[in-house]
Amino acid sequence: MTATRCFSILSVMIITLCVSGCTAIYRAGLHSLSSYRSRAIPPKPDYVLNGRAWTNIVSSTTNRITVLHIEATNYYSIGYHHGKLMSLQASNNITALLGMADKLVAKFTKSFVPGRVRKKLISEELDRAWASMEPYVPRQDIEEMQGLADGIKAAGINNISLKMIQRVHAIPDLGETSCSALIACSSATSDGHVYQLRVLDYGAGIGMENPQITVVKGTRPNENLYVNVGWAGFIGLITGINEKSVCISEMGYRNPPGERLDATPMIFLMKQTLRYSDSAHEAVAILSAARRNNSYAYWVGDKNGNAAGLLTGPDSFFEYWMNKNEVVNDVAKKKGRPDRIEPVPQYKDVIYAGHDNKKEGAEVKRLLGSLNVESLKEVSRKIAMDSNFQVGIFDLTTLDLWVSNARGTNRAVDCEYIKFSHSEW
Repeated sequence: MTATRCFSILSVMIITLCVSGCTAIYRAGLHSLSSYRSRAIPPKPDYVLNGRAWTNIVSSTTNRITVLHIEATNYYSIGYHHGKLMSLQASNNITALLGMADKLVAKFTKSFVPGRVRKKLISEELDRAWASMEPYVPRQDIEEMQGLADGIKAAGINNISLKMIQRVHAIPDLGETSCSALIACSSATSDGHVYQLRVLDYGAGIGMENPQITVVKGTRPNENLYVNVGWAGFIGLITGINEKSVCISEMGYRNPPGERLDATPMIFLMKQTLRYSDSAHEAVAILSAARRNNSYAYWVGDKNGNAAGLLTGPDSFFEYWMNKNEVVNDVAKKKGRPDRIEPVPQYKDVIYAGHDNKKEGAEVKRLLGSLNVESLKEVSRKIAMDSNFQVGIFDLTTLDLWVSNARGTNRAVDCEYIKFSHSEW
């Protein structure tokens, strides 16, 4: 994890809108139309508890993941069931993640800042970051966080507040991660299936020892059922797949000027793509149209072999599709040296990129035609960083997935994988 963004708050952009009298009259007339108003004005928040949830365990000899299934007609209930059923695990993870932020700051401040003062400063900084983000957070997730807080409290745990939950969800956009990804299909694989690999390198050992796969059934028409591969107490999404086979992952991409916090947080933007996308093309459209904050690379695939890599920033958006680019140009940044262009060769029926493009490219070339679940595990072990925290391998043809999480000081790639079959979700 590179701490280039950690605890640095961008000033809120001030935009002055000069609306002429004619425009104001036009807008007033437009909003009087019931057909327009029904689309432009969202429904009132719904905090009536309903639905149901249950858990089961998927495990191997050394790996164990709780699966939380939730069915409800509003997002508050989704959060409430999460908090109520997973209260202890959620509270432990929330406390651990905030503790990680404290340790990170303590590492740089040494003994110059007393612990109590340091914690207060961290809380204030995270609160300021959240205040910039909150206007752009989908309301579904605002309501889900409130439900999570209430569910944890209803389970008898009183030391987790809504403020703490908001702080946890502000952290991902304050730090960059160096990850890796790959999508392969047809001739590149051993069986013609579509596979997607997600290697998350985010600092093994930060204390998130309660992995959770959350299966959320859509609450409204046109919303997809989706699987969030994450952790208890964290409602954002950084790895997942939906019932239409759309799969998404991300990584921090460089650190260009112009990054901001007053935009949709990455962890909720990715969630929106799974809620509403029926194909990789629709997912790309959602990401393209969004008000984006920082610089991220995304990978999106679907069962039909549509696959795209996206290099994005607040005001930039470059997409490269499988079999459309023989080479993708990356910018190699070296400390103390001028930036230079680094060509990343792409191969037939594969797109890939990551923190070490040369090493990953060599593995792809070597295994071309034989990529599958087992060979992707092998690739992961060779390209993952010491901070490797999670790996997800998705078969987009069958909708089965395999997940491994770091345990203690062991990288995720060195731990056992858990298979979560489509029939189970």
